[in-house]
This record gives sequence, C-alpha cells and structure tokens, in this order.
Amino acid sequence: SLVAAAVVHVPQSAGRDIVPAQARPNLNTNTQIVLMRGLANVFSRGMDEMSERLTGLGFQPSLINHRGWQVAADTIAQNYRNGNRAPIIIIGHSLGANAAFRLAKRLQGQNIPVAYVAVFDPTQPLAVPANVDTFVNFYLNRTGRPARFSPTRHKSKVNINLTTSPGMTHTNIDQSRRLQDIVIGRIEQITEPQPARRR
Repeated sequence: SLVAAAVVHVPQSAGRDIVPAQARPNLNTNTQIVLMRGLANVFSRGMDEMSERLTGLGFQPSLINHRGWQVAADTIAQNYRNGNRAPIIIIGHSLGANAAFRLAKRLQGQNIPVAYVAVFDPTQPLAVPANVDTFVNFYLNRTGRPARFSPTRHKSKVNINLTTSPGMTHTNIDQSRRLQDIVIGRIEQITEPQPARRR
C-alpha cells in the first residue's frame, strides 16, 4: 500500500502516526487547529473531510482559504497570549501547504510553539521554522517539493515522497484516507492526556 511504502521513511519516534482516527475521550479540545485549502477553494476537498472528522472528535478546527493565513496566525497568537496553551496544529494542501510554513514562521516571531504541521504537496521548497516540533510533508515530485529542515535528535520531521503511488495526484493527495489517518492519529496522540510524572 502507498502508506506502507511511505512509512518506511517515518522515524521511529513518529511510529504511532499510523493509527486510524477513532473517537477517544479526554482529548484536549482547546487545541487550535487550522486547515488551509489551496487555489480558489475549488480543490483541497481533503481539508473539508479532515475538518469534519476532527469536529467529530470534539475539536473546533478552523477551515480557511490559504489567503487567510495571516489572520489565522494573529488569532492563534491572541488566544495563546490570553492563556490557551493547548497544542497548535497547522494543516494545508497545495497553496495552503505553502501558507502553513508562513503561518508557523509568523508564530515563531512571537515565540509561540507549534506542536504539529502536516502539509500535502507544497509547491515551494520552504523551510520548516524552528518552533515546529513535529512535521510531515506528503509530496509528489511532479508538483510538490520537499521541505527543508535541520536534522535534530529531538524533533520528528520527515518528507514522504509518494510520487510512485498509483493514481495519486496533486488534486487528490489530501483526500487519501490513509494519509488523513496518519495526520489525525498524530493529532490524537498530541492531544491525549499526558500521564502524571512521578515526583
């Protein structure tokens, strides 16, 4: 399967990504999640699907056009300054994927951490800002570009090249149920209650 082939390249630290989304109690629904569509809101139907699935899990994701990334960044920053320290998650497809990098970088300028960025076929070879903890880029050589990031032991960042996956194109990559499951599984992991540390 396309994900089985791709997962070979996912670091062990991200191993729990590959979990189909299932409703679980006690997820941190204060999490700020932004999903950004690409050109003209005509494509990127996978962003709509993921928004619906995340809503079903109890989250309140924001689904926007890529042009709204600056407003989204300012809203997230205001919520963070007002005390919402729940994880920040950014997802985008195509031009929305390009905007995901810019949104994260704008937050970096305000010293605001981003828990997770997941992008589908960004059309520019952009750099992952240092405030992003976990990152995945699903891309196709024909239309997308690998992201740039500095290797580090403590952070999980990966480019997954799906160019050889049958039937996968720039306009449908974000609609892959299996890729969505990877992203939503990671979101569930990030937002589930953390066990109390022993003193």
